[in-house]
Amino acid sequence: MNGNYQPGDDHTRNVSEMFGRMTPWYDLQNRVFSLFLDCWWRRNLVRSVVPGPTNTVIDMAAGTLDVSLALVRRYPSLRVYATDICEPMLRYGEEHKMRASEKGRVTTMVADARNMPLPDGCADAVTIAFGIRNMRPRMDALREMHRLLVPGGRACILEFAPVSTPVFGRFYHWYLRRIMPKLAGLVSHSTSAYDYFAETIENFPKPDDFSNELREAGFAFVQHIPFTLGVANLHIAVRG
Repeated sequence: MNGNYQPGDDHTRNVSEMFGRMTPWYDLQNRVFSLFLDCWWRRNLVRSVVPGPTNTVIDMAAGTLDVSLALVRRYPSLRVYATDICEPMLRYGEEHKMRASEKGRVTTMVADARNMPLPDGCADAVTIAFGIRNMRPRMDALREMHRLLVPGGRACILEFAPVSTPVFGRFYHWYLRRIMPKLAGLVSHSTSAYDYFAETIENFPKPDDFSNELREAGFAFVQHIPFTLGVANLHIAVRG
């Protein structure tokens, strides 16, 4: 594992510590609380990647390496930098998920998506699954994605969003606020992470507003694809 990163602000430090505490049961909770839909959402994220001249992808907020490993398994010649601020999650992915043959193709790095220790134009794609809403200021991370991409490269961002449809939206946000923290308490004996989880979803921009942020960060072409009645959205932004 590369990197000697130390979180430099309270929010980032708190997020890193929170996910570190969640690491042993993080994957299980993701599967159960999403009814295993998170696996399908991530598969669509991986399919949106288009390898190019560098044959390199940077997977930000890589967590326990679900997306990073899916990328190298789908694209046999691809190299992936798996980066995250939470070292325990990266270590868990290395120890419990990574095959021996993949260790030379996935480089894990403890690094902040807002200030990556990688050169300009070093990647064909940047991926991030359910991590951009944890980053403050978010625009710093979006501009960093743009910097890291080759011309024509893609930022592929999978993220939750507030749901505004009259019936399902009310049910979904009730589930986030009332039911999910209680279920989390049964598994992890901690509800604070899922109170935070609900808050970050409800405060995240709606898809059209987030598309405007991507344009502001410099991307020339932006689109989003909604999944599961808008619970999750895949945002694809192309550097000009």
